[in-house]
Amino acid sequence: METIFTSSIFMITAGLTFVNTILLGNALGEAGRGAVAAAYGNTIVLGWAFQIGVPAAAAYFAKDVSNRRIAMSSWAMTAMFAIPIAAILIPFYRWQMNGDAFQEFGTDLKLWYIAFIVVNLFNGPFLSAVFWLRGVGNLVKFNVLLAIPQVLITLGYSVLFVLDRLTVFSALTSTFIMIVVGWTFGLVSTGSLPGRGFSQTTFNEVRHYSLRSWVGNLSFFVSLRIDQMLLVGIVATDQLGVYAVAAAFSTLSGPIARGVAQGLLPFVRNAASDAERLTRIRQSLRWVSVASAVTLVVIAASAEWFLPFIFNDKFEGAVRPLLLLLPGAFATDVTQVYTTALSSFNRPEDGSKAQIASAIATAIGLLVLIRPYGIDGAAITTSIAYWVALLVSMFYWRRLKGQVLRGEATGNTSSREEVPA
Repeated sequence: METIFTSSIFMITAGLTFVNTILLGNALGEAGRGAVAAAYGNTIVLGWAFQIGVPAAAAYFAKDVSNRRIAMSSWAMTAMFAIPIAAILIPFYRWQMNGDAFQEFGTDLKLWYIAFIVVNLFNGPFLSAVFWLRGVGNLVKFNVLLAIPQVLITLGYSVLFVLDRLTVFSALTSTFIMIVVGWTFGLVSTGSLPGRGFSQTTFNEVRHYSLRSWVGNLSFFVSLRIDQMLLVGIVATDQLGVYAVAAAFSTLSGPIARGVAQGLLPFVRNAASDAERLTRIRQSLRWVSVASAVTLVVIAASAEWFLPFIFNDKFEGAVRPLLLLLPGAFATDVTQVYTTALSSFNRPEDGSKAQIASAIATAIGLLVLIRPYGIDGAAITTSIAYWVALLVSMFYWRRLKGQVLRGEATGNTSSREEVPA
């Protein structure tokens, strides 16, 4: 029931994302939608990079460590790793800002792009506080806090749309304000603002787990978005807007997989035996495979008339890249469960290897296909890369499962909590 609840909340949140896509698409057109994707959408990947894997560590250690210890470790990780990484990426920011979207919309769009990069530095502490709740099984509060920023963003877009004031820059202003409000509320309500409670022991454990999982998590999210990130600097703004719409609708089945994966971790971590853990993982794989396949078949069958209908004959060019993205959507849905399974047995590095392979396949494919085939080449590359991640993660999971069955590995841990200072 908790898995169903979590999946339902993710589906509602994803539904709000599609509402945003519809509002922005109809109000801004292809070029305007592309500009929003350039200044805000592709900085989401940078936010994932700045997390340094701490949310995954927060969920894993929640069974054994207090939120206060995790919170202070996340702030320390931000200072030690996220800020230097943000500085190292300055040449990449400059390359993106030389793309068509930023040239067409001028300096103001570049300033908003920089603003979203800065605010994403605080993504790690916010998500660490939220994912600690997931780890202890408080899925109601976890879902509420995780959904609040998206709810606020949709509310802002809706008000602006009704008032006929939804423009590229009003949309970016509203998005920025709502993110700050949502993240601040999450940090305050969980007692996760910087302060007392730092533990060197906890920090060392969090850092060790985070860095092992960070490579995989980052590779996974880069694989999800690197196509759009590179398109920002290569294709025209209207084509970027078309691809953003296709990519958004290709993820319609994603909330089901995310809900199962998010609900799975606390149950696996708190299970009484490895046999119970393996049973829950097997059930989750079955549920996600069936639900994802059915959802994506429905999308494929309805795409030809659905997209032109909701966008008033705009974005007709999104149909073909959407269809090309759907096979990969199935693969990445199932991969999320395998990644959670590996992480729950303290093997985040195996999930990382699968996502690194996917990122490499993505980079190679984009170099070969994006210039001659544009957004269609990006869609083909993305689907292939997702299947690479699925096959590699299946390999590592089957190997780990064999070790568990032979008694060579276990998911059992014991509490190492200190009394908070």
